[in-house]
Amino acid sequence: MGKVRSEGMEEINKDNYIDKVFLQLQKRLKNIELEAADRVAESNKLKWFPSIGFALEVPDDFLEADKENSTLIYFSENRPDLVLVHSSAHAGLTFQTAILENKTYAMDLYHERERICQILRQTDGKNVFYDQGNVTGNLPVIWFDYKSFSGDEWIYNMIFLILSSGKLVIGSFNCIFNDHEKWRPVILKMLKTIQTEDDNVKEYN
Repeated sequence: MGKVRSEGMEEINKDNYIDKVFLQLQKRLKNIELEAADRVAESNKLKWFPSIGFALEVPDDFLEADKENSTLIYFSENRPDLVLVHSSAHAGLTFQTAILENKTYAMDLYHERERICQILRQTDGKNVFYDQGNVTGNLPVIWFDYKSFSGDEWIYNMIFLILSSGKLVIGSFNCIFNDHEKWRPVILKMLKTIQTEDDNVKEYN
């Protein structure tokens, strides 16, 4: 009788082991499916902008301004290549492309950032500069932020420099200063999503 019970226990233990392995496999497969779904979702959020030559994940409720609306915002003929305006009209993004004459020239983005900061200091002594940094992503991106005065209120500004395929793209974000703590992490996250080529990227409409 003892031998029969022993064999029965071995079969039960074997079944339990198989069940555990099966459950572990199910869990791993589920995790793989979730990770794949996350990658597809991120890819679907990327939008391709031909005017600047790369794609990025645009924050919710930002819409591309057409030529007529861009003219109303920027009176100069030297308008940014891309203007994105938040539906609340209290925040905006711009991107301006500069073609480098020598594509083999290794531009020092840090030097360029300091040069732009110096120009802004000289242009308006009321500008208050805060922080600067770089973003780890598919392309080299560095940034700085500052506060400027416009009309009767303070404006928060973030300037970012992107080097892509022989082009220097100077981007900017601005919003009313009271909203900057909400927007700052969102824009930094956006800069990490920049990609130059992606077959699954959809053109922005």
